[in-house]
Amino acid sequence: MSRSRFHRLVGASDPMQKVYERVERFARSSVPILVTGETGTGKELVAHAVWEESGRIGPLVAMNCAAIPDNLVDSELFGHERGAFTGAMRGRAGMVARASGGILFLDEIAEMLPGTQAKLLRTLETGEYRPVGSDQTRRAQFRLLAASHANLDLLVARNRFRADLFHRLGAVRIHLPPLRERAEDIPLLVRHFIEESRSRNTGASPIDVDEVALSFLRGYRWPGNVRQLRNVVEAAAASASAAGGRTLGMAHLTEFLPPCLELESRREPPSLEEGVKRAEARLILAALRRTRGNRKDAAHLLVVSETTLHRKLNDMQRDGRLPASEIGRRGLRE
Repeated sequence: MSRSRFHRLVGASDPMQKVYERVERFARSSVPILVTGETGTGKELVAHAVWEESGRIGPLVAMNCAAIPDNLVDSELFGHERGAFTGAMRGRAGMVARASGGILFLDEIAEMLPGTQAKLLRTLETGEYRPVGSDQTRRAQFRLLAASHANLDLLVARNRFRADLFHRLGAVRIHLPPLRERAEDIPLLVRHFIEESRSRNTGASPIDVDEVALSFLRGYRWPGNVRQLRNVVEAAAASASAAGGRTLGMAHLTEFLPPCLELESRREPPSLEEGVKRAEARLILAALRRTRGNRKDAAHLLVVSETTLHRKLNDMQRDGRLPASEIGRRGLRE
């Protein structure tokens, strides 16, 4: 049976069903898992799902390898003793110790220095580690989850990531698809983010999203994936609520999207006719963005008559690019 939600993950598409199945299959094992996918696809949410399904009583401890200065990575991961380096006024437990009995999630592991990679591999193989500045070996039991948006296979081939650590990590992989490959999940995600935003703002009125805006959101390619969609929807919902509206439409959305709107079809390569249609759709939607959904002003910007603009919007409806039955009635204004 298809599920639309799984722990903190949202999506009913086939690619997401495969993600849920793999989480359930490997959650209770002890083998490391490598989570792959573009930036913003929700890799840390997969780590949370694995931890929640694992039955482990220890914590989930997360560390972003790209966010820590190179000279502090070993200390952050393995801890340090008092006086180990300038400013180390007291000893501190590292992520490995904190994750004992639970799961250690290392995000953007491709950014980890080779020397730290070697130490991590030894810890995975022996369960032993040594804090910075200590001559005493300690032990910790934890399960490792790692994530990367980079292609680790390619980095290994270029000698930029240790092959032995990669083989240790990469036996079990869970791949998160980019949002453009599961566009059917966008309406579900949009309504989920709107409801989440409302629940955090006490007294906020319920907000729906109209079909014009929803169709637009499904056509946009979302280079920042789910994270970008969340940010845009939450900002647009806040804008609609502040204006006293009950419906989120194009006039609210376009304020928070980049000027260059991508409505590229997922069929490549396009014919010349299809390419012209796409370019025309981008220009029309960019003009509507500039005019906050006002058709008359958009027609003026495009140097066409309102009749011509209306006809072209009807053409976009027939091509499945925009449901013209909603234009002028909800998201776009006369």
